Amino acid sequence: MGRKGWAWLIVGVLFVSLVVILITKSDSLMSGNVMGGKQKWNEETVQGKGNDKVVQLFVEGAITEKSGSFSSGLNAGSYITQLEQARKDKDVKAVVIRVNSPGGEVVASDEIHSKIVELKESGKPVIVSMGSMAASGGYYISAPADYIFANPATLTGSLGVIFSIANYEKAAEWLGYKENTITSGAYKDIASPLREMKPEEREIFQKLVDESYQQFVTVIEKGRKLPRETVLKLADGRIYSGQQAKALGLIDAFGTMEVATAYASEKTGIANPKVVRYVKEPSLSDLFGGAMNQSASPAAQVLQEVLPEVSIGPRLMYLFKY
Repeated sequence: MGRKGWAWLIVGVLFVSLVVILITKSDSLMSGNVMGGKQKWNEETVQGKGNDKVVQLFVEGAITEKSGSFSSGLNAGSYITQLEQARKDKDVKAVVIRVNSPGGEVVASDEIHSKIVELKESGKPVIVSMGSMAASGGYYISAPADYIFANPATLTGSLGVIFSIANYEKAAEWLGYKENTITSGAYKDIASPLREMKPEEREIFQKLVDESYQQFVTVIEKGRKLPRETVLKLADGRIYSGQQAKALGLIDAFGTMEVATAYASEKTGIANPKVVRYVKEPSLSDLFGGAMNQSASPAAQVLQEVLPEVSIGPRLMYLFKY
């Protein structure tokens, strides 16, 4: 490669670096919607008028802590700012949450759950409307709601915890790949994908899963006011239809999001509240992120949506794996 070729290569690298920096900073530089270090959401009116509001919020896709511009699913941190804004707005009288999610990370789901509980404790009714799927972590965040609507065909349940660790030992052998690992303790490489898991290592992970499982059971017990023994029988990981969930006491009634919104309005005691949704102004991360996601292969998009742990490593998950 000549001098001119190297010069163009350096220019290209600098340009890509600049784009990455702009994308990373775009939310704070472009939207103008950050106050006190936290995102401020604009309001889009769906119907009604006046000061008293019912807010519609949406949980779409896998629940994750990932904050990268190119990640799919629900960013827990960003969603929590919506819950906070609704809690602090004295004109918001109730919140309707549309859940369409297979679940996701344990920590992310628990943080959203805690904020929903906090929202309820502030005196604002929280109504959940389940979409096609509200399973595992999707149910975890729904459990504390004052009332849960679903469709008879909604897929819910999958109450439990999963922890997946890949094993590439055979593939590594086939490729001739070996790795020398020096550790400070017997279990430092406990999640290595290049060897079979030892029985004592499996026991360590099982204890972690069991702890999170008991937390999940407690959330359902408190949220749905069901005996713990009943919840333990229901929470064996199986999936339920909306019809089955209603018979088991996991949801309250059948109905669409419009029905859930009407119920929330009724709970406020206000005849015709203004129904709003939170939106943000498009930023560079949205524009470039969308383009990157659309350019990904269908297989990669499916893996990113259904198996988020592929890109984030082994984690405790409240996730329906299908």
